[in-house]
Amino acid sequence: MKCINYLGAVLLGLTAACHAPTDQKIKQDSTVKDSGTFTEKKKPTAGPSELIVAGKQVGKISLGQDMEEVFKLLGKPDEGDAAMGSALGIWYGKDTLTGKKDPVVIFSSYRDSNMVVKSVKQISVGAQGFQTAEGIRMGTRLSALLAAYPSLKKTETYLNSKDKTDTLRVYDSIAEGIAFDVQSDTCTAITVHVKNRAANAVYLPVHPDWKRL
Repeated sequence: MKCINYLGAVLLGLTAACHAPTDQKIKQDSTVKDSGTFTEKKKPTAGPSELIVAGKQVGKISLGQDMEEVFKLLGKPDEGDAAMGSALGIWYGKDTLTGKKDPVVIFSSYRDSNMVVKSVKQISVGAQGFQTAEGIRMGTRLSALLAAYPSLKKTETYLNSKDKTDTLRVYDSIAEGIAFDVQSDTCTAITVHVKNRAANAVYLPVHPDWKRL
């Protein structure tokens, strides 16, 4: 049974961006000011399959959702771990821009004491296709995360066991139900969890190269 360590990570699979003609792209992605001296980029928008909602969902996967429904959507997980009625499932997609594997990581446990139905408790993603309605996504700077979520607090720090200079920090807005993995002051993964319950409250180790400090 594989243990994988680092809260970060994730993805159902990136849908390749469609390239519109240059003139259409300018009309869609920017607005020309009356002065004509500069353009202001609009915030990118996410469709229903890529939208991240704090304390609620990531794309088509929602907190509290029956895991049987998740399996119908995503199929059998590529990797995982389980213990004491809880499970961690990992589905690998491929980032069409970088070629690297990007997983969706879903933590689940029994919905109630009947121990019959397992439901989604936490979801982590780490690919460019996913973002919040405000445009917070992978690649967003830490300063922008703190501005968008003033209640964010640093809750975890990890050290790469292979590269001792590489650290990963987790910033969690516990009340809102959203956490961010941050490396080099840049968001590398987003986790949606139950409101008022810290992301690490349902954590299972995810990647052997990272050690919690």
